[in-house]
Amino acid sequence: MNGSGLRLLIIIGDGPANDDITYLEEGARRRGHLPLVVSWSELSVALDERGPRLCADGLPLAVDGIIHQMSTDALPGLTVLGAVEDRIAHLNSTAAVLRSADKFATHVRLAAYGVPTPATAFCPGDRELRIFARTYGYPVVLKQPDGARGAEVALARGEDELIAKAESIRGRGRPLLVQRFVAEAAGRNHRVVVVGGRFVAAVEQTGRPGDFRSNGPGDVCRPAALTADEVSVVERTARAAGLDLMSADLLRGRDGPVILETNSFPAFGGFGHVDLRDPVLDLIERKAAAHRTGTAVPVALPGRRPFPREERVPSAPLTGEEPVTAPA
Repeated sequence: MNGSGLRLLIIIGDGPANDDITYLEEGARRRGHLPLVVSWSELSVALDERGPRLCADGLPLAVDGIIHQMSTDALPGLTVLGAVEDRIAHLNSTAAVLRSADKFATHVRLAAYGVPTPATAFCPGDRELRIFARTYGYPVVLKQPDGARGAEVALARGEDELIAKAESIRGRGRPLLVQRFVAEAAGRNHRVVVVGGRFVAAVEQTGRPGDFRSNGPGDVCRPAALTADEVSVVERTARAAGLDLMSADLLRGRDGPVILETNSFPAFGGFGHVDLRDPVLDLIERKAAAHRTGTAVPVALPGRRPFPREERVPSAPLTGEEPVTAPA
């Protein structure tokens, strides 16, 4: 380390770091940062008259920035982040992560910001499913409000199939989402990555033959280009979602692009044609520098160049007796 890097805390789930985290950690070290990869279960917060202090294994932890891949499977970890996120520069707030994990809350938010999404309904029971499916017209897509990677998603072509498949995917509760099926995009979507409000890269995902999904097991990823309209939509999606670091699934519908869902920590796999670490590290560097000076990171606008590299602040050991302090 050359003394000009950041003390970066990278928060992961239980178990060993996955390939994405190892890749990000390596990129941070190459830039001269000091990354510390820690499971959320090892973190805590001490609260006294000095305010909340982030701790690891019970000891105060001094960091300049936080990158994390936590979601609803790590709610205690998000509680820890929420206690200190006003004091430490970070990527993705707890509120934005929780909203992104809730597919219906995401659709509500995107609709409020004019982002095109498929017609969607939150249905607590079978009667509501039947009514909305008749309104949208068959086939319709059924899904759990918080499913991932194409799991607990089904296509229903008629009422009997609707009720049968609804029962088959209700393992975690009765409420389900029913959604208009974008037939022209069946088996194919575009996974896009936006960092700091700017489109970074896209891949086209193609599902297995005969599968209407395109983000399940066995999907194939190829580098893809987006149109100017699609770039505008995905950048507006990130701003609406409030996500610093976001991937989203974009479908090419008859009437233009629609956003299917958002994710708060994009998997790097499939994006071998671009180094996604660069914009991620650019952004945390910029946010850490702005946090030190008490300034805000401006909202990214379409058409601007990537953020310039900020001068890095001096670093100190990651652990010690001094608590993290708020900027003056």
